[in-house]
Amino acid sequence: MSRHAIFILLFALLSTASAQLEVSLELKRTMFIRGEPLEATVVIRNLAGKDVMLTDSDSDRWFGFEIMKGEGNLIAPLSGEYKNAPQVLLSGGTMRRTVDLVRLYPVNEYGTYTVRAAIYFQETGKYIASAPVKLDISEGRKLWSQTVGVPAAKDNAGEYHVVSLLTFPHPKQMMLYARIVDEKTGTIFATYPLGRFLNGADLGHEFDRDNTLHVLHMIGPSQYYLSKIGVNGEWYSQTMWESARGRPSVRKKEDGRMVIVGATRSAEKLPPGPEVPRLSDRPLTLPK
Repeated sequence: MSRHAIFILLFALLSTASAQLEVSLELKRTMFIRGEPLEATVVIRNLAGKDVMLTDSDSDRWFGFEIMKGEGNLIAPLSGEYKNAPQVLLSGGTMRRTVDLVRLYPVNEYGTYTVRAAIYFQETGKYIASAPVKLDISEGRKLWSQTVGVPAAKDNAGEYHVVSLLTFPHPKQMMLYARIVDEKTGTIFATYPLGRFLNGADLGHEFDRDNTLHVLHMIGPSQYYLSKIGVNGEWYSQTMWESARGRPSVRKKEDGRMVIVGATRSAEKLPPGPEVPRLSDRPLTLPK
């Protein structure tokens, strides 16, 4: 029997309710731009009246998901060989685990997906599922794009990557994104949210000598974000800048240094940026 067939058979054992464990799934939103991190938080509550051990069996993984595309097309994980470390869940206790579904399942194509968390409880030999959550993967609006070469000192040297800036609507605001794609294969190295985007506001972009992209965009009155993204999709930094008047800009000087003209660095600390993708991670491929 094929791995995919085994996968389908195992998830036929899913149960949506159990007296032992309560499982729920949380997503910050239900609409995502293709290729961006898709963080899902699974919450597991122990109602067994005793401590329980969550552990893999020979054929079942205690932590996983059931994902359907469209009308019932079951999606298998990128790897069926992954393992989970055993976890003890105390009586009455709650466990929260957040993962990026894009790193685990091929959910980078356009369409609607239905996701359920699936927790295998070895004591009963059954999977316990969360309520289903629907999400949509679509494309943003491209504002700018440029093809650049990868310098000799970097991984993928000699290849050409397409760097783009896009907008995509969130529930309460429009967001600006940066995307890095391999020109030849269509592989998405990264799709990063850069912050709030104001229609008609200033947007500056420039490459340094290593073809690292520097993006300066307005997020509010006199406030700007400067984001730095590497040619292979590395996330370097994001800082806030303030301008009392005029339109600040990002420029490359003759000696190669990058400067911000017309603004000063803010002392305000920003939240940590997105997780930097490793080149060893499985890449995403754009649908043809």
